[in-house]
Amino acid sequence: MTKLVTPNFEDLELDAELVKDYLEQTPSFFTDYPELVTQLRIPHAIHGTTSLLERRQEIQRSKILQMEEELNTLMVNARQNEVIFRAVSDMYLGLVGCDSVAKLEETVSDVCKEQLFLAQFRLLQPEDEAYIHLQAKLDGNPSYLGRLYPEIMETVFDGFAQSVALVELNYMVGEEEIIFGIAAFASSSIHHFHPRMDTLFIDQLGQLLSKHVVHLTC
Repeated sequence: MTKLVTPNFEDLELDAELVKDYLEQTPSFFTDYPELVTQLRIPHAIHGTTSLLERRQEIQRSKILQMEEELNTLMVNARQNEVIFRAVSDMYLGLVGCDSVAKLEETVSDVCKEQLFLAQFRLLQPEDEAYIHLQAKLDGNPSYLGRLYPEIMETVFDGFAQSVALVELNYMVGEEEIIFGIAAFASSSIHHFHPRMDTLFIDQLGQLLSKHVVHLTC
């Protein structure tokens, strides 16, 4: 006959991991002891102590709010990407019919103002007064996002400009890159363009403009 051994609970040492493992392996525990859901009190940094049920509801609400914020961010980004896509498409179609640098500059500037809500677009060539200052700001990089000295802003742009995006215009001769201009986009918002922004869009826009401008200037 098998003898039943009663464990000595005084010698049994419980720790947090054992309790956690037991609860994970016994999903019906709180169903079997429903009174514990409201009896257990959990410390809370803001609300003092709360019941297990209240704490669970709070965590769920927090997760729902986080998911809503992520969804809103995705929707905003999708709308922004759609606006940019349409603007670039219209810009491309407009560039096809340009037969002068002045016409090209006007076409791009119109799209920037009407669809991207920028202050102005300028295309600068080496003979322009501010070209050397913008080239120095690029400092060997293909693009720059941020601010310029006020006097340079006033020289380059007609309107009220607070932040800019600069991108080189170039073409290749064999393996040599020839830089022949700088495209400058201005915003009236100081926060619109800043150095921490990703430059992928502005770099691709520079490539698009380069292919059209090179036939008008070189």
